[in-house]
Amino acid sequence: MLSIISSVLAVLPSTAQAHELKFKIEKCGCDASCYTKEVKSLTCTDSDIRFKSRGLPHKSHSLMKGITASNQQFPTIHDHNITITRSPQESWLTKSTAPGAIGIAVNGVPIFSPDTQGPMQFLTGRPASALEKGELDECGGHAGRGDDYHYHVAPKCLIKDLGPTHVEVKKRPIGYAMDGYPILALGWFDRKNNIESLLDKCRGIYDSKKQYFYNVMHKPKWNILDCFKGIPQRNFNRDLWKHRQDRYSNEIIGSPIAFVVEKYQLKTKGDHKCHIMTGMLKNEQLLQTDMSIKHVGRKRGTLFYCNSGCYGQFFEADRNASFRGRVMYFERPTDNCPAVLGLAGLPMFKAYEGRRQLQHRGPPPGGVQRRRPPPAGPRNGRPPPPRPGDTWPSRPPPRRWP
Repeated sequence: MLSIISSVLAVLPSTAQAHELKFKIEKCGCDASCYTKEVKSLTCTDSDIRFKSRGLPHKSHSLMKGITASNQQFPTIHDHNITITRSPQESWLTKSTAPGAIGIAVNGVPIFSPDTQGPMQFLTGRPASALEKGELDECGGHAGRGDDYHYHVAPKCLIKDLGPTHVEVKKRPIGYAMDGYPILALGWFDRKNNIESLLDKCRGIYDSKKQYFYNVMHKPKWNILDCFKGIPQRNFNRDLWKHRQDRYSNEIIGSPIAFVVEKYQLKTKGDHKCHIMTGMLKNEQLLQTDMSIKHVGRKRGTLFYCNSGCYGQFFEADRNASFRGRVMYFERPTDNCPAVLGLAGLPMFKAYEGRRQLQHRGPPPGGVQRRRPPPAGPRNGRPPPPRPGDTWPSRPPPRRWP
């Protein structure tokens, strides 16, 4: 009998096990003052909160600066159309977060799980942390494979801008999770509001009015939420954008490199826009025009993109039996560079000008290292394995929001 009771209790809604605070948080999802000016077209219905954003924070935020492992992507304008339910549905069982989107900040910047898009780690069963890999800037975000800027940890610069009154006194959200529950940052400025020890396994808690909310960690690792208390929405974000293209009309999906970003800037003039990242390249093997390999220990230079005829970016070279490990090359077409780039004044890496490399121009789809399927047989009915020289598809699937 005791075992049956224990089994029932294990699947009961966690409201019976969660702590409850003596104060209430402010519900202001339909109040424009709860958002920054980057959020546009805020409307509310009986069921939903809706708004639009370009997916970029205030221009004062130091985008990309501090990244030590760059994926060679640039923060570009997107078209986020957000729908947040006003009636979150608590789930009987919590749902773990997966690599990808988990919410939206009140400045219209998407919030992602802490994970990278890399392969699963054996010990944790999850990809490596973007923070621990050095992929995040000083504000807790970076540009992803769709050149979409997003946060992987608590949005530090945003929280600083919102200030103690918004965060601690009024107890207003800094964002919303995909299940509709608000995300707060209590304890960030005022340690008297520190509720870290009271949070449940998802990093959530109830206020005095039994309103559930998540609360970000105010110290490293700056976690946002570890699982969903409610049911994530499938139509939370619709995002439209166009991939950057190279001179061969291929979509550019950046390859990770050991590049320390010292400065990012967007230069514009008329219809011309140039993304520029200046920094230090560390410990890479680079293919030279004469097909020799040069090891670069520390080299200052620039990654940039203006258009398909004006960019500078590293790609992986075709594999060769003589290569030991990964070899990269710097592709730098400049035949269509606008004057606003100021190319002559930028520290630059030496361009590779040899024969065209045909290797895939980015990481494997989904960031997961795929295994080749086993030979076909009567028990599995699978097709034969790829022939030598076959490659996996070069582009990842489009980003989909659950």
